[in-house]
Amino acid sequence: MSTRPTLRAVLPRMAGVDHRRAAVAATALAAVALAGRFLAALIVNVPTAPATAPVGLLTPAATALAALAALVVGLTERTPVAGVGLLFVGVFGLLSLVSPAVTTPAAVAVVAGTAVVTVAHRSQLDAGTGAVAGLLGLALAVGLASGVGGVASLRPLASTLALAGIGVTPVVAATDTSALVRGCLAFGAVVVVGLSMPFVAGAVTLVGTGAVGTSLPVVALAAGGAVTTASAAGRERRWALLAAVALLAFAGVPVTLGRAVPFALGVAALVSLEVGR
Repeated sequence: MSTRPTLRAVLPRMAGVDHRRAAVAATALAAVALAGRFLAALIVNVPTAPATAPVGLLTPAATALAALAALVVGLTERTPVAGVGLLFVGVFGLLSLVSPAVTTPAAVAVVAGTAVVTVAHRSQLDAGTGAVAGLLGLALAVGLASGVGGVASLRPLASTLALAGIGVTPVVAATDTSALVRGCLAFGAVVVVGLSMPFVAGAVTLVGTGAVGTSLPVVALAAGGAVTTASAAGRERRWALLAAVALLAFAGVPVTLGRAVPFALGVAALVSLEVGR
């Protein structure tokens, strides 16, 4: 057996660092920053509100925090192959903020890194969780092909895949009646608003999630699924799952690297922090 130390082994455990808590905390911080960007984007698009929210600064800041969180999770990952995948997401996520020339390589690295994390943990995933992770990974690949790759015709498919993937995240959570009721209420609220105020609902969906060409039921499914999973995660104090679903929901459709890096972190947190540990 090899005695060569891994990256995780050489981290400062002697200083009292809890690696899992550090990884979850970094992921949660990235989710909070992304939520701030999401809300700011909605606020500045309200006709009666002053456009003072610094969305232009919040977007790269949220992307940078997500990339840094991916590095932290990668360095604390127990499975070396998955750790390498996360490092790819983090490093290329940061590089994409520095130089537009690496946009295409970064998109490939983010997709490949996320796939590596999922495959590395395949033995620990049940059928339902594996299907959810696979759907989210497919949404990531199609979304970046649409946005960064320039295949605009894939945008509606990417939107549907991403929102459907978010909508089925309750499969991963041990949902109870209370969480399901909250999710159903969120689903119903989105349907009611979408039918009564279609232009408002469409604008919020486009600005908030970047979704284009998808149906109202799919948007409602995403809202209901996110609320259900978040409720179950909060009740059971499964903070990694709560951070993961928040990243996925607030990232929306991953058609840009600004959305794709947090989305990839959400998928990785789901299979690494939540299931793999």
